[in-house]
Amino acid sequence: MSSSFHLLICGGGIVGKACALALARSGLDVTLLGACPAPSLPAQDYAQRIYAINAASRQWLDALRVWPQVPQDRIEPIRAMHIRADGAQLVFDTRDTQGEALAWTAESDAIEAALDLALRFERQVVIDPAQASQISRLPDASGWQVKTRDDRTLHADLLIGADGEHSLVRRVSGIAMDTHDYMQRGIVAHFHCAAPHEGIAFQTFADGGVLALLPLASLHGRHQVSLVWSAPEALAIELLALPPEALAQRVEAHLPALGARHLGPLRPTGAAAAWRLQRQLARRTAGEGLVLIGDAAHRVHPLAGQGLNLGLQDVQVLAHVLQQRAAGQAPADARLLRRYARARAEQVLALAATTDALARLYGGHSRVPAPLRALGLHATNALPPVRQLLTRYASGLPYLVS
Repeated sequence: MSSSFHLLICGGGIVGKACALALARSGLDVTLLGACPAPSLPAQDYAQRIYAINAASRQWLDALRVWPQVPQDRIEPIRAMHIRADGAQLVFDTRDTQGEALAWTAESDAIEAALDLALRFERQVVIDPAQASQISRLPDASGWQVKTRDDRTLHADLLIGADGEHSLVRRVSGIAMDTHDYMQRGIVAHFHCAAPHEGIAFQTFADGGVLALLPLASLHGRHQVSLVWSAPEALAIELLALPPEALAQRVEAHLPALGARHLGPLRPTGAAAAWRLQRQLARRTAGEGLVLIGDAAHRVHPLAGQGLNLGLQDVQVLAHVLQQRAAGQAPADARLLRRYARARAEQVLALAATTDALARLYGGHSRVPAPLRALGLHATNALPPVRQLLTRYASGLPYLVS
């Protein structure tokens, strides 16, 4: 199905590229603004940013023929997750999903490179590396005008903001963002470990924040894990100042609390990186001829590992809504955009509320006694139907539009 309507996506990261690919496959003409090729993957170790891809995202990327292009020897299935806090343990495994894995770890750059490859064959996508400098609504409300930093002017019937947490699209639309700063930083680093992780992700809630070790595929016969440490600001600054070997020792000290003592000793593969942790929710995700997706629309605490999955599911729903439009109905029709916004509201709000509640429950200022928190974790672990429900929601599958 061809179309005379033109869509412009601002933001050339994973979510923006996935959106361009999905909409082009729906027969729409798309310009992807601000997109550059993904960096080459390091030969010896992993790129710094790792994502846990859930079942809904993996199935969709597979349907787009993107997932098979991600190097399979750099993908690791997460077959179980062990969560420990206050002396209690909660275990999720593949019996809760009746599938092959709870999620899959893969590098950001590898996923983006696979999207780049798929986009090369999409004639209805124009990839423009320029960044937007100014955005304005056309006087007759017939679309949007976007000026680029190299002094060109582009027009769009529908403008899609995939331009991240500091979204220019969101700002010019006048859509407000509710923000809560956790006063934490998410520290990421990779380590060689002494024993196989067996596809298990480990997480613990401690006085020093939330620590998680994600399993990585073995490279060159060496077992590896990826650290995500949501640390209070002062501790994060201290940890980032440490040499990689000293950081490894600090992480090793938490291995007993993680139930992963067997993984030590840890050996760093490179330096750590960090980003500020905030909950950000746009008060609206759609406006006149405008849609927000990915981090432009929402950011949640990383303790559930769902940030990228939320963005990819935004794209799935938007592509589905636009593909199902009536004959002659414009993609920018307000009814379609409202349908998209309604379809996404439940999952985003539910996940933001859940991760926020957990961050507060196990935060340094929590008023809930540790024994009571332990009782809740024990009770959840003892009830398979509850575990299965939680796993099902984490998979993203219940939220796809039928």
